[in-house]
Amino acid sequence: MTRTWRLLPLGFLVFVSLVFFMPTALPAADWAEVTQERLLNADMDGSSWLTHHRTYNGWRYSPLAQINTSNVGKLVPKWLFAGGGAGDQKGTPMVNNGIMVTVSVDAGDTVNPRTLVRQKVFALDARTGTVLWKHEHKLPEDLTLLVRILLGPRGVAFWKDRVYYGTKDARLIALKAATGEVVWNKEIDDYKAGYYVSMAPIAVKGKIILGISGPGEMGSRGFVQAFNAETGESLWRTYTVPGPGEPGNNTWPGETWKIGGAAAWHHGSYDPEQNLLFYGTGNPNPWIPDLRKGDNLYANSVIALDADTGKLRWYFQVMPNEGWDLDTNQEPLVVDLTRDGKRIKGVVQANKLGYVYTLDRTNGKFVSATRFVQNLNWGRVDPRTGKPVVDREKVPTMGGPRVEVCPGLIGATAWGNRPYNPGTGYMYIPANEFCMMLGYAKELTYQRGKIHTGAMHDHHAKGDQAGVLRAYDVNANKFVWEWWNRTPLVTHALTTGGDLVFLGTGEGKVVALNARTGEQLWEFNLGTPISGGLITYSVGGKQYVAVAAGGQTRSTAYYAKEPRWAHLKNVSWSDVVAVFALPD
Repeated sequence: MTRTWRLLPLGFLVFVSLVFFMPTALPAADWAEVTQERLLNADMDGSSWLTHHRTYNGWRYSPLAQINTSNVGKLVPKWLFAGGGAGDQKGTPMVNNGIMVTVSVDAGDTVNPRTLVRQKVFALDARTGTVLWKHEHKLPEDLTLLVRILLGPRGVAFWKDRVYYGTKDARLIALKAATGEVVWNKEIDDYKAGYYVSMAPIAVKGKIILGISGPGEMGSRGFVQAFNAETGESLWRTYTVPGPGEPGNNTWPGETWKIGGAAAWHHGSYDPEQNLLFYGTGNPNPWIPDLRKGDNLYANSVIALDADTGKLRWYFQVMPNEGWDLDTNQEPLVVDLTRDGKRIKGVVQANKLGYVYTLDRTNGKFVSATRFVQNLNWGRVDPRTGKPVVDREKVPTMGGPRVEVCPGLIGATAWGNRPYNPGTGYMYIPANEFCMMLGYAKELTYQRGKIHTGAMHDHHAKGDQAGVLRAYDVNANKFVWEWWNRTPLVTHALTTGGDLVFLGTGEGKVVALNARTGEQLWEFNLGTPISGGLITYSVGGKQYVAVAAGGQTRSTAYYAKEPRWAHLKNVSWSDVVAVFALPD
């Protein structure tokens, strides 16, 4: 049965969260130190959610099965927390020993762009939603409008007795987990050059590691950087665009490398056995390929970095000289799989281009590339080499007419996640079936910290339904079921030991599907777009499902000219975390 909940004013929701759901008997849990041992064994601890994807391998899988296919239809809301913002809420809540930490951001708009003033981090009692502490970081008034409306922060990292997060003015901040007090606040780079942080950091062996956002749109060099968790001292920085004397610099003509883009803006994964971090990298800058002729390493690639030193161990470039903003930042999943009777230590990545790539994670060698969308016209991938064969007629010329390119730049799969369930052997890909009209400007001049893409675009539907969740069998290298949605799926997803997949929609629905068949078993209307992460955890032996929601400012702007998606303009963008469980 579908339950509908009309969205209420934010002030009332805050009141509900703080007063109505106050605990009456049990006190808030105490913080448990998050050690490297706990992070390495996170797959065995279903009660907590200690990293952005719960485990280093990036699966977003939980073994919890109290909520399962037989009873998920009985889920009811337990509490709701409103963070007080109305912007793009892309964060994933995290839980440690019954304490939830979540993020929020106020948002500017084109009418009053100075309304974005702060980022916020909250600690909540994960059983009741009661606020334990709040931290606010004031953002500078001269933050560019583009950074204000681009993706909000995706979350935090836990290490020992601290919480870490990155900011839109390119800083890394460490907080005391018990109180929210600032321990240190370090500048990563100059936000006036277009740098900002949207990813959640990852904690590995006493290091806090993150990639930077902004270079792909504003023309700077992308990088991944590690910091000492205790002091904030920089330990290493690896640029995703090589400078002079570094391997790959010759793939950038002249000094184009200086503004080459290739941001690492999405969360990576980690293989402790190889001690390797895996990241997808973004599009080169500017978007106009003729202005940077060459392969443009290491943009649009999967890269493997030594976690101790940051040294590049291997790379696989998915698309040389890319020109559509179909970047390849999506998380590479660490999965052991079997193909043709052979066991492979793999990384599996589904990206914006519309293919699922499987690589050998020990050396980066290509294993397979399998198409997962119908609407794809930029070319194809050679099944033997994994190299693209591009239809040059689908690359606009500078100052020329617009060209229809499929998929659109939101991507065949966007900025959510693609979970993997070891019980089914399936990877679940929120996919999009739509296209865009893309053209390039007649001229382009670089200005530090300003938009430097040279592109004009808008999206359009190719059918009545644009979003589709597809289940991909990683061993059989084939798709086994699909579930359709009217509008694009710019969303996160979650899979569990209860044979379930949870995901959200732009219309505001939270949906539960049978992980083996794709049958829809439950939905709940939150009344605000589901743009953030979905997680599950347990407190006192009871399993909960949490959903971060509220805002698709950027993607809704992309949708604006498509009549079949016009109803999204009527959906409220309120910032909430909603938590569900079975009835008591």
